[in-house]
Amino acid sequence: FSNRVSLFRDLAGRGVFDIISDVLRSQEKVLVSAGTDILHYLTQDPNLLRSYIANHEESSREGISLLGLLIEGIATDFGGEMLCQFLEILKVLLDGCTADTVTQCRDFIELFYEKCFDKLINIIESSRVEEYSAKLEILYNICELLCFCARHHPYKIKITFFGSNSMEKILTLTRRRERSLVVAAVRIMRTIIGAGRNDELLISHVIEFNTLKPIIEVFVENGNRYNMLHSTVLELLDFIRKENLKSLVLYVVESFWDQLLMFEQLASIQAFKLKYQEYVDIAEETQTTSVDHTRKADERGLDKEEEDYFSKDSNEEDSAAQTRHAHQQCLVKPANGSEIHHIPARPKSGGLVDNGSDKDYKPSPKRPVKADEALNIPMESRSSLDS
Repeated sequence: FSNRVSLFRDLAGRGVFDIISDVLRSQEKVLVSAGTDILHYLTQDPNLLRSYIANHEESSREGISLLGLLIEGIATDFGGEMLCQFLEILKVLLDGCTADTVTQCRDFIELFYEKCFDKLINIIESSRVEEYSAKLEILYNICELLCFCARHHPYKIKITFFGSNSMEKILTLTRRRERSLVVAAVRIMRTIIGAGRNDELLISHVIEFNTLKPIIEVFVENGNRYNMLHSTVLELLDFIRKENLKSLVLYVVESFWDQLLMFEQLASIQAFKLKYQEYVDIAEETQTTSVDHTRKADERGLDKEEEDYFSKDSNEEDSAAQTRHAHQQCLVKPANGSEIHHIPARPKSGGLVDNGSDKDYKPSPKRPVKADEALNIPMESRSSLDS
């Protein structure tokens, strides 16, 4: 293998990819087939071809790069074998090529989604118009490549779909008469949902744009025929149920149950409805529990308010009682004879008030004491009288 890699690198250095690019621009089917065979062989070392495409994209002659020639090849009616070779070459270049790998991969990924992806989508969209319709095999190969991209580059696929409504364009294939194309479109949807099952933004996009509507409609039109379309749609619904994609379960039942009612005898449809009912019951139980908690919280709040109210009254009564008691303590002299400090003393009088009438005041004359009265006066009082 190392010898082959050395050979491929030597050929790349000598301009083999320039030669193949010229060959693929030829109108001769034989030359195109030979160039495709050589290119397919050289993809055993895909980084060589990725690097060449990334480095020569802007400088390609006639405005068509080697990558553009590969896209034209997959969309041109060259026949079964050549179409498969173009498809395989693109798969090899896209395989294992993510945004966090080597530079050649990152550059190639950006180029593919920026300049080639919309071309593939436009081929599918134009197939609605009969005169521009591509051959069945070409459309089928494009769907196969899109499924491959959805599995390997879910993030880039999501960004691209949001920007250009690519999923809605792909699902136009559900109106085709060929059941293989209808099945291919459903598989793309199944792959995208599977790759982004944990991506709420992607699921919201599916619901907002009613993306599953054409799939449900074609499933209902197919009726009770147990064919590949029937199985593919049921597998999509089973995947949504088993992965517990709640938003999609609610969306499908609430939007399409009237149409799906004719299939309620099928185990898959019954299980899907039971999953829906489970989600509804859980939501009702949660709502009831929430209401109970709110009611209990309100009741606790009322009890607390009442308790605070009565507690406030009690505190006010206690405060008033304490105030009255303090006043009583201030008005009553303590039993131990301590001084009363809170009663203000009356002002001491400095004597009688001179109101002008004191000048005329004359004391009453002393009555003489009789002898018998004097005998009854105590000695102390008698001496005071004598003095």
